[in-house]
Amino acid sequence: MISIHWCVMRTLSLISAFVGLLVLSGCGPSVQHYVRVDVLQSRQQFAEAETVIVKHKAEYGARNAVLYHLDRAMMLHLAGQYNESSQALAQAENRIEALYTQSVTAGAGAMLSNDNTLPYEGEDFEKVMINVIASLNYAYLGQWDEALVEARKVDHKLSLFNDKYEKKNVYKRDALAQYLSGMLYEAKGELNDAFISYRKAYEAYGDYRKNYGTPIPPMLPADLLRLTAALRLSEEHQDYLKQFPNTRWIPAKELKGQSELIFVSTTGRSPTKTDFFIDAPIPDKKGGTYILRVALPKFVPLPDKVKTAEVHLIPVDAAGSGGATSQRTFPAEDITAIAKKNLEDRIARITAKAIARAVVKYQMSQTAQKELGPLAGLATNVYNVATEQSDKRSWRTLPGQIQLARLVVPPGMYTIAVEYYDHTNGLIERKTFPSVTLKAGEKRFLGYRVLGPQ
Repeated sequence: MISIHWCVMRTLSLISAFVGLLVLSGCGPSVQHYVRVDVLQSRQQFAEAETVIVKHKAEYGARNAVLYHLDRAMMLHLAGQYNESSQALAQAENRIEALYTQSVTAGAGAMLSNDNTLPYEGEDFEKVMINVIASLNYAYLGQWDEALVEARKVDHKLSLFNDKYEKKNVYKRDALAQYLSGMLYEAKGELNDAFISYRKAYEAYGDYRKNYGTPIPPMLPADLLRLTAALRLSEEHQDYLKQFPNTRWIPAKELKGQSELIFVSTTGRSPTKTDFFIDAPIPDKKGGTYILRVALPKFVPLPDKVKTAEVHLIPVDAAGSGGATSQRTFPAEDITAIAKKNLEDRIARITAKAIARAVVKYQMSQTAQKELGPLAGLATNVYNVATEQSDKRSWRTLPGQIQLARLVVPPGMYTIAVEYYDHTNGLIERKTFPSVTLKAGEKRFLGYRVLGPQ
């Protein structure tokens, strides 16, 4: 009787421990509030969306503190609370740095369940986007030095990532961060640094075109021609003239007397993660093969109803300013494409870890059945199936893509009208910014967010 009682107690203790781990294994944040956040975003009610996120802070929990700060930072950014957004982004970045070295205990827990038991550190591209969004925050405020600090962090981060992965990643450079750096340096009058950044952006967009289908921005050839001429880099200037023979560009001296609007359009939603499963054969103790099923994450794109936007600068005094100027936005950062490719690059590492985790679970199940009987074996098998899921957490409030427009106009007061079009060229939305004064030699950054019809 004692032996039977002992076995029952051991089995119940084992099941209780599995239940505890099972609860931990589903520690991703609740996603229900994102529905409300998306609705509020579609109505341009970003401050209200941030309030919803704050209200649900407890549901994020300690393991998802990074996601809480990121989601809140994005809504503050869109609400025009740029300093507060940068503070929240800094909190996320500090938390990520603190999590860089994982504890042994947390790692062991993940081997018995899944990666949801670990604190979320963010995908590599999400860590980069922290600095891109922060750079835009400061650019909107006209704080060029602070914006440049954030843009320069991107190169350092990507270098560390690629050293860690033995330079096997496709995402080696962020073209938008380099392009922003060029514009920011030029706004400060530091033309040599601006040229270096524009050149790096040109090289990076060459990779973007190949890997993500993002073309080189149409204004970038003019930037290279203007700065090589201003810096008297004759050889480089002639080379770019050959590459871009039909490009019209404004000399740097002439540009000083003009104003430039840099319009940043963020559209769509970042992709979400889901599970996909693979079967991994492993040898069993009887000389046969046991098939383990493991869960892996993949990004699923969300449809973006916005194709492009047309930006119109309409002089308040048309007679004095020379008429309206218009330009369509061009793709600058396809966050969805980068997210998918970045995850695909490291899927082999994720797969190896998932298979190792499944093997540990299988061995645990076999041991439990051998030592404690069929009931314990059944309990562990149920647990193994229930906990086999990938880490589907992600920064869900990011846009799906970032587009830019750059318009050079005479100084003056303008009404800025932006028209958003869908993929059939149907008008989705029109946004007006009345009475915007642009000064000579000024670069003015202005942004707007559109989700499209929900």
